[in-house]
Amino acid sequence: MSATVSAPTGAGPTGTAPDRSRPLTGYRVLDFTHAAAGPYATMWLADLGAEIVKIEKPGRGDGARYMGEPMHGPKHSDYFVALNADKQSVSLNLHTPEGVALARELVAHCDIVVQNFRPGVMDKLGLGFADLAPLREGLVYCSLSAFGAESSWRGRPANDIIMQGVTGMMDITGEPEGDPVRVGVPISDFSTGLFGLSGVLAALLARPAHPEGQHVEVSMFDATLALMANYIPSVQDLGKPVPRMGRGHPQIVPYQAFRCGDGGYVIIGAFTSAFWRRLAAALDHEEWITDERFATNAARMENRHVLVPLIEDILAGDTRDAWCAVLETADVPHTPVHTVPEALASVQAQESGTTIEVHDPARTRSGHVAANPVRSKAWPTREHTTSPHIGEHTARVLTGLLGKSEQDVDALVEAGVVGREETA
Repeated sequence: MSATVSAPTGAGPTGTAPDRSRPLTGYRVLDFTHAAAGPYATMWLADLGAEIVKIEKPGRGDGARYMGEPMHGPKHSDYFVALNADKQSVSLNLHTPEGVALARELVAHCDIVVQNFRPGVMDKLGLGFADLAPLREGLVYCSLSAFGAESSWRGRPANDIIMQGVTGMMDITGEPEGDPVRVGVPISDFSTGLFGLSGVLAALLARPAHPEGQHVEVSMFDATLALMANYIPSVQDLGKPVPRMGRGHPQIVPYQAFRCGDGGYVIIGAFTSAFWRRLAAALDHEEWITDERFATNAARMENRHVLVPLIEDILAGDTRDAWCAVLETADVPHTPVHTVPEALASVQAQESGTTIEVHDPARTRSGHVAANPVRSKAWPTREHTTSPHIGEHTARVLTGLLGKSEQDVDALVEAGVVGREETA
């Protein structure tokens, strides 16, 4: 077996010395992703040390550049900043034969390709797995799509909210008598990205056994339904629908937010018998522990309509913070319902480094993004760069990685094959 299959490309960001401190140091990713699911996957690959070469359309770039609020100019939104730290942008026109040829040249220097176009798009361009696998031994090619390449729905346009609807996730979210409610984060996009990440990491682990390359595929439909794994046996095997429970939980009681006397909310998650007993004692109703209506979780589920109002009536007698103090003493899982600003300002967020500050090399652009929740003391902290301008690294990648001359780059720009950095 060729030793090159298990060995990464050995490069740090093009033109720089590699940083050997991260687990994916030396691996290079050719990133054809856009919007959210794909960039979320490659963002974490970057955080783990891989070099990301992001391909963007000249002039337009990734559509996520226009989502949310402009942050570093009209083509550099807060949404884009959030998902594209530590990446290099190459502005490349894939609708020209020369642009596709350059992409193929880049593949020969990469270990991983990630793309999230509709099935068939990359194949038509000559950039599908079958086209690229022969160019790099052991290539890991990851495709993220809405419904997968083999589905009769494969051509349907879809995004996060469509996926929340079609999988039933939105139907089980919201108040019992209210309308379906979208989950407040792009959970279908992000879960698809995380499953894609896990697939790439698994393929890298198995890479020595697959010199022919590996094609990892994840559909948003499957990824979203996988997040509802706890409901699948009940629905498919027991024939029970999942009710919309609002602040509550279909399978655990009490496990929800309760309104307190000052209008604030406290979440109580008494998900074991021990926690239930502690809660009953903390609320000064130890008789509930042996009450047959509440003695087991199954009984509490059946009598939810009785128990929940009883608890909420008690909590109405004091403030949110006062009840949090009582529950803290009783060692019952609980929390006030925080706003996102409150959560980010919390002691926990500050102590754990939940967010990190990113800058461009000149420190003219900066912002905060999510830190990788996966930590190891074997992986030292490092400086992170903010998301790039469109084509910010075109010349550097073409000259440093492909050996093009400045004159070659000028000619490619003149021919409309590549674009230079766009800061406006």
